[in-house]
Amino acid sequence: MADFPTEGAPPFINRKLSIAEWNSYVAGYDFGRLAPSRLVLHHTAVPTEAQWAGLSTMRGMQRFYAGKGWTSGPHIYTGPDGVWLATPMSQIGIHAGTGNGSLAAGWYSIGLEMVGSFDHVRPAGAVWEHAKAVMAGISRRLQIPPRQLISFHRDYTNQKSCPGWAVTKDWVWGEVEAYMSNVAPPPAPSPGPIGTPTPSDEALLEALLNESYGKRSGAQGYNPDWAFHQYAVSHSLGMPMGQSTKLMADGKTYNYQPFARDTLYCEVPNWGDVKTLSGLLGGSIPPSGLGRMLLEATYASGGATFHADWAMHQFAMTTKLGPPIGNSAQISVDGKAYAYQAFAADTLYNLVPNWSDIKMLSQIAAVTDPAGVRLRDALLAATYKQAGATYHPDWAFHQLARGFNIGAPLGEGSQIKLEQTTYAIQVYALDALYNVVPNWSAVKRLRDLASSQGMAVLGAAMEEADAPQPDGAWEPPTAVDLHIVRASPQATAWGERGGRAIDMLVLHGLPGAADDTLAAMTALGSRFATHYYVGLDGAITQLVDEDKAAWHAGMATLSGTWYNLNRSSIGVGLERPAGWPAAPAQNTDAQILALRWLMRTIDLRHGISAEGVLLWGSLASSDADSLDGLPLDVLREVLA
Repeated sequence: MADFPTEGAPPFINRKLSIAEWNSYVAGYDFGRLAPSRLVLHHTAVPTEAQWAGLSTMRGMQRFYAGKGWTSGPHIYTGPDGVWLATPMSQIGIHAGTGNGSLAAGWYSIGLEMVGSFDHVRPAGAVWEHAKAVMAGISRRLQIPPRQLISFHRDYTNQKSCPGWAVTKDWVWGEVEAYMSNVAPPPAPSPGPIGTPTPSDEALLEALLNESYGKRSGAQGYNPDWAFHQYAVSHSLGMPMGQSTKLMADGKTYNYQPFARDTLYCEVPNWGDVKTLSGLLGGSIPPSGLGRMLLEATYASGGATFHADWAMHQFAMTTKLGPPIGNSAQISVDGKAYAYQAFAADTLYNLVPNWSDIKMLSQIAAVTDPAGVRLRDALLAATYKQAGATYHPDWAFHQLARGFNIGAPLGEGSQIKLEQTTYAIQVYALDALYNVVPNWSAVKRLRDLASSQGMAVLGAAMEEADAPQPDGAWEPPTAVDLHIVRASPQATAWGERGGRAIDMLVLHGLPGAADDTLAAMTALGSRFATHYYVGLDGAITQLVDEDKAAWHAGMATLSGTWYNLNRSSIGVGLERPAGWPAAPAQNTDAQILALRWLMRTIDLRHGISAEGVLLWGSLASSDADSLDGLPLDVLREVLA
């Protein structure tokens, strides 16, 4: 039969059923082209059973979800008065992040909310009877046993106790199995796991997260049910830098949200199929398509325009500094002009007019010489100003943030009150600092609170994650326009890596004009291609995505062992003149500068050691020094 009509936004049925009506409803339900295969159990926490007011409460929660930008919600609520239908069961809901499922994944789940808070007591009475009826009815309809069907919200997020610490799977499974067999349930096990977070700690963590996420995402705040937010937390991407928003590309609708270290996106309505912009780009700057649209939208979230030819933007993209928080500007310090732009994870600057000599504010965070301190504080003041805040070098929050390297502030500090305690909080792109008022110097980190509650690190400081570690050995080029151009068409000489990690970078000398070499590697049926090609003029072309095994090295012996190097390496071809090696390569300065920059960006993604940079000539038992003009030691310094 046709489902009941929906109302409002997000579309909810908002209809109450008795147990008998529910059984009839679910028995004949048409799920359409894809049936659910899981049920995720939740508790509402708020509203409690005492606060429940039926339809008015349902519509109140519907308005709450609408305010957060949700396009759907949980499917079913079991209250003291009956079974309430919300999101139609034939549609993918939003209730458990990656536990929502997706069309692309080929599965999805039903979200069941029990009205009440069950951290200390198990659900009972009418609420529990209605919940058992729903779980039993769906188990029968899908012909999936309760132990395979029913999971918990906390299975998909390590921040929530949901459906309550007093609720255990053995108890739920046993109760539903007994209900379906019409027999007495087994004895109840002890409630709750040992050593779980206390509700007060969980409440503080959730309040601080909501305040932190709300700085740039507004009313959307922090949603532990959203796959974007689960992914951002577990992968230490820091705070959102804008709201979750939609865009159209190639006739498809995508949801995306920029975070401090990357932009996440998914194709609608595959909410749980989260992808990263950095993974899509693979270190390149595409001229068009979804990747370019997401890149430009990411910059627009910070009120700026992306410029593919700007050294600052190339540097920020390859080192994952996130979106800008304002436009490029200039300041004057000690009579010198500096161009700067504040990004989420760091502020970049250069001495005018040395546009390609990019430096990071984090590099001078601990300087003590007077000139260095003046430059640092001037850049910090400009960064805070772009973020809508005022820099106070004598404030504990601001001093510690400088030392922790936790990125740009996301506005002025604020206060929240929880259980009669007032907290001051200053949110930064990669973490938040807080203290109990008025203990201003007793500053704590949100990431430490999250870790103490078993939550993945929220936003590790740059030196603790995959951020760049300048060691002074690498000087940014001053004479080469550094960016990566994707070959069109791409080369087809590649296979799958078969799960092998990338730990080598193999350099090839390729005689002949650049245009001829690129044409040969991208020709249909070609059996040879490198991932990248660097011309003598410093131009970098990408022919094969890094997650593929380009056919460039094949089998080779290394320390007496034979390896298929394609699967564990990235190949880089280097232009050499047609008469090479008899004819010298002549001036390779621009090529070396571009190659060092490319190696640095590859290393940021894969962590290749200096010893992992190899010349193909040495592996092929030919002349190891045949790459004329290629100082291997100088190149390896970049990765040391």
